[in-house]
Amino acid sequence: MPAPMRLDVVSEFPYKHSTGEVIGRFLREQKRIWGQRVAGQGVVVPPLGYSEADGSAGGEWVEVKPTGVLTAVAIVREPIAGLHPFDRPFAFVLVKLDGADTALAHVVRDDLDRLRVGARVEAVWAVERRGTIRDIECFRLLA
Repeated sequence: MPAPMRLDVVSEFPYKHSTGEVIGRFLREQKRIWGQRVAGQGVVVPPLGYSEADGSAGGEWVEVKPTGVLTAVAIVREPIAGLHPFDRPFAFVLVKLDGADTALAHVVRDDLDRLRVGARVEAVWAVERRGTIRDIECFRLLA
């Protein structure tokens, strides 16, 4: 009987995704963070363009501060290459920025032993901007 035949194939489907007007504005700004006031939720960051509470259209744009408070912390002690943003321990966090009513998911890479819900943090801006959420490189603890 002949040996079974095997064929490994990798299929790729490259595409470009338009961020649209709302997220596009959020990502294009230079060292400024914008939220949007929406019904039933207050100032949402990142903005969605509509209210998740009732589906109504988003309202006025509101600039929020690059500082805020941690509302959740999950430390990753053994990062996985190709999956996680850093090759050393870091934390996934939710940050409620000053002026926002919702929390932004991001990362903290230093002072992991001092991370606590309620700790104050500030944005660390990437040197090179690419128009992605990683234009905020990470957040760092404030003294």
